[in-house]
Amino acid sequence: MMKLKDFKKEDAPIIASWIQSEEELYKWSADRFNKYPLSGDDISENYTPQLATGRFFPLAAVDDNDEVVGHFIIRYPRENDDSSVRFGFVILNPDLRGKGLGKEMLRLGIQYVKEHLSASKIDLGVFENNENARHCYEAVGFKEYGRRKCAMPIGTWNCIDLELFIKRSLETERLILRRWEDSDAEDLYRYASDPDVGPIAGWPVHQSIDESRDVIRNVLNGKEAYAICLKEDGKAIGAIELKLNGHTDMTDRDDECEMGYWIGKPFWGQGIMPEAVREMLRHAFEDCGMQKVWIGYYEGNTKSKRVQEKCGFRYQWKSENVDVPLMHEKRTGHVSLMTKEDWEEKRESICPGIHSTCNIRSSYKRS
Repeated sequence: MMKLKDFKKEDAPIIASWIQSEEELYKWSADRFNKYPLSGDDISENYTPQLATGRFFPLAAVDDNDEVVGHFIIRYPRENDDSSVRFGFVILNPDLRGKGLGKEMLRLGIQYVKEHLSASKIDLGVFENNENARHCYEAVGFKEYGRRKCAMPIGTWNCIDLELFIKRSLETERLILRRWEDSDAEDLYRYASDPDVGPIAGWPVHQSIDESRDVIRNVLNGKEAYAICLKEDGKAIGAIELKLNGHTDMTDRDDECEMGYWIGKPFWGQGIMPEAVREMLRHAFEDCGMQKVWIGYYEGNTKSKRVQEKCGFRYQWKSENVDVPLMHEKRTGHVSLMTKEDWEEKRESICPGIHSTCNIRSSYKRS
């Protein structure tokens, strides 16, 4: 059975040996190396500075005997944008082609993105003269979205750009919790521009659709950040997120996280927020392996206080003079907690219908 592992320097000569002509070099790696014959050192030297960015992930596919049989890279093509990644230098041992292993490797790559990265889209390019590779990509779900001409040292080739969208969603009776997309900007602005929604949760009203689009790309882009959508139309009406270690100051443990959420004012009083919270608690404890979920609200946000109580969170402490950086002020913060044990005990009874706007930014420290 094939599995993926991190690329190691000793894999490079094996991969280089699969390139048996200059045409193959450009067909599989485009202009990444621009050198033939290709050596293992050439591959390692090309990868080393990119690995240092933390946004470049070379992987090797190995068989049951731990022999390297395939290779590809995953990278974030744009700085400060984690919404999409690009596959490149997708190559298989030529002796093993035509046996379905390429599709298996791609499916493992897609699963890797789902489990380890926050991207909601994968794209890649394939040259028109590499028809077998194109069929392989299409077989696992990639679809064409553009064509362009690429000048290679051995000629100008037609390149086909393909994309695949990652379905990261959770479902309840009425809701879909899915990844945010740029196309949600108008709906986000509709609700985030309401002064009754953001300020009480610690963030200012949105001033434009462009600002909302920027928030989608740079704030609502966490690994466990979801748009709350009604099943009837799939449009975003709120946000909910599990803020993992490194993105919250409530905990420094990998098995604990912070929950934050808000919902548009037209949807208050319909039990939507508790329905989303219930599913996120299930997801945190069952899917993500969390042992504790922290949550907070600012003084005066009685709706958040009430929903946390109704959903079974246990009050922990109050902090005075908490910085609210986006509002340029200080407030009193309150922190509550749900443990896995409490959730398992209360899971059948928590979260009767109640509405809330809850902070989505972490800013509580124990005093």
